[in-house]
Amino acid sequence: MTRKLLALAALVTLWLPTTMIGQKELKKANKQFELKAFELAIDNYKVALQKEPGNIECIYKIAESYRLTNQPIDAIGWYRKIEKLGDVKPEYILNYAHTLKAVGKYRDAQNLYWKYQSTDPVVGEHFAQSCDFAAELLGQEENYEISLFGANTRYADFGVSFLNGKTIFNTFAYKSAVEIERGDSDIHKAGNKLVYALDYKPKYQDNIMLLRGENKEKEFVGPISYDQSGAKVAFTKNNFVNGHRYVTDMDVDLSIFLAEVEFNGDFKNDVAFPHNELGYSTGFPSLAFNGSALYFASNRPGGFGGYDLYVSYLKNGKWSSPENLGESINTAGNEITPHFDGEKLYFSSDFHHGLGGFDIFESVVENGAWSYPENMGKIINSPSDDYFFVVNKETNDYYFTSNRIGGRGQDDIYIATPKQKDLLAVNENAFVPKAVSLTDMVEPNNTNPLVETVSLKTEEVNMSEVPAAIDLDKILADKKSEEFSLADAKRVALGEVISAREIVYFVQLAAYSKHVNDIYRFKHLVKFGNIYKIYKPNSTKIRVGYYLDQTEAREVLSQIRRLGFADAFITKETLNTAEMELVYSSFEDAGSPNTNYEDSMASVNNGKYKVKLASYEDPIWFDISKVKDMGNIEQWTKGSWTIFVLSGYANLAEAQAAKRAAINRGFSDAYVVIDKGGILEKLVEN
Repeated sequence: MTRKLLALAALVTLWLPTTMIGQKELKKANKQFELKAFELAIDNYKVALQKEPGNIECIYKIAESYRLTNQPIDAIGWYRKIEKLGDVKPEYILNYAHTLKAVGKYRDAQNLYWKYQSTDPVVGEHFAQSCDFAAELLGQEENYEISLFGANTRYADFGVSFLNGKTIFNTFAYKSAVEIERGDSDIHKAGNKLVYALDYKPKYQDNIMLLRGENKEKEFVGPISYDQSGAKVAFTKNNFVNGHRYVTDMDVDLSIFLAEVEFNGDFKNDVAFPHNELGYSTGFPSLAFNGSALYFASNRPGGFGGYDLYVSYLKNGKWSSPENLGESINTAGNEITPHFDGEKLYFSSDFHHGLGGFDIFESVVENGAWSYPENMGKIINSPSDDYFFVVNKETNDYYFTSNRIGGRGQDDIYIATPKQKDLLAVNENAFVPKAVSLTDMVEPNNTNPLVETVSLKTEEVNMSEVPAAIDLDKILADKKSEEFSLADAKRVALGEVISAREIVYFVQLAAYSKHVNDIYRFKHLVKFGNIYKIYKPNSTKIRVGYYLDQTEAREVLSQIRRLGFADAFITKETLNTAEMELVYSSFEDAGSPNTNYEDSMASVNNGKYKVKLASYEDPIWFDISKVKDMGNIEQWTKGSWTIFVLSGYANLAEAQAAKRAAINRGFSDAYVVIDKGGILEKLVEN
């Protein structure tokens, strides 16, 4: 054997044991990951990586292990390693984006969701939209006062219920007298236990007692739900681990049991719910209608996604076949922890638009069907997971569980109290200015720098305080652009003049990271309002609106969602015409003689003759009354400038006649333009 062959044989001899060790640790880690022993899996994946540093599977499984044990910051660090190595699989991108969203990095998450669109356009767009929704939601007012439940520990505490003045909840921290006597120390490795406090708002962890008596199953039991009479209880038998997610794609072990309640809240004569399904999970029960209805979550086949919500009714002593609550409630994601208080259904979802992982939603029955769920807003929801929502009817407080930053342990119980609305509070639309005549205006009275108001002359005005007469001709001359380029101008209104100072509501339909090429699919929604493109720095939003009243916006949202636009949501913002482009107009849909924007887009070669009247820095200087009988008023915008145009003419001769009339009415700079597919060009006339 040559010297080179001997050297090669020696290298192979050294390499084989190292590779075998790496493969052995990887195989062990994969088994631990499958069994949800994520902490052990992380250790063994890291050992395998020492032997094979570039193993993307190891890196991804470490990232996932951290994600599934609610350690998103660590997970993000490992996802970034995958990014640097390249060859990123679609599932890596999606879970990485979910993790970024869970820490509030919405724009970074949105960029990844848009990237995921090439794999799944529907899911990618849905979650990209959810980032916009989250950003909008964070800007809304806070409707609740929130506080930490006094008995929270440094372990996971979750799932509250109430009975006879007691607050019953689940914890991984409790040690019974027997365990203390045994010297048990690793209590967080055991299952959760049901405990109670003799107070709705305990201040300390002291005086927390074990609910279940001796010789009864204590671990891996809960959360529980009592019926209104306190005679029946439903509970989950689980395999929860302290600090881990309560649901995963691999769940097969959750099951529901029903029992009779003893006076102290303990229970006996456990009976399995007859519709537990082997090989799948059934859990998180909520008894309603005095124990005759049972709402629960299950990942059984036949649903819309992972976990769906179901209801079963007790009829003649038997539980009916579970009924799926339908597609308005259930999604391609997970819906869990239902709670029905007799009027509203509360639950958590990781797919409906929210702030982060699981958000809490509410729904009611309308015309025999569940209404589209409403997000309960920030404070109750956070970028982290929020679930196990219940209503305390005695105190009118809300109790829920969250693993958000700022708590004491892995999961903490929070108490939210709705804020009392000030009866003297100013209506949110109070500062929307009414139309006023320019000749009646005097100098602004700005007490609030964000709101411009004007004082109007009345009989009680002290005339000595009225400034000298305003030279409107000079003001208008100063506000007009003598030679104004129409390049890049966009139409924002038809048949109306809109101001950029109003607080308004839109219904957002979609968001795009690049070009919008399917705008036609939104055309039929013009019956609810104008369809706009809203241009943001990194995306284009498609919105319906706008509405001055939030109630009207909510009604429109409900109808639009019924038409299949499940991802639609409401935005609230200061109107900014510089960002807007009108695509379809409800004014045209109502029977205007003008055709619509789509026709304009389709007739680029022929164009449409219109009359450009004037350009202003503020549309308030435009007097619509001078020309409203001459055609359709169009408002266009370019940067900070507003351009007013007349349209609705069948040919050039009509447009030229309108131009002459406009000049006679004071618009000396009027001229004919051609609208070529949304691009205005000045007509060169001989």
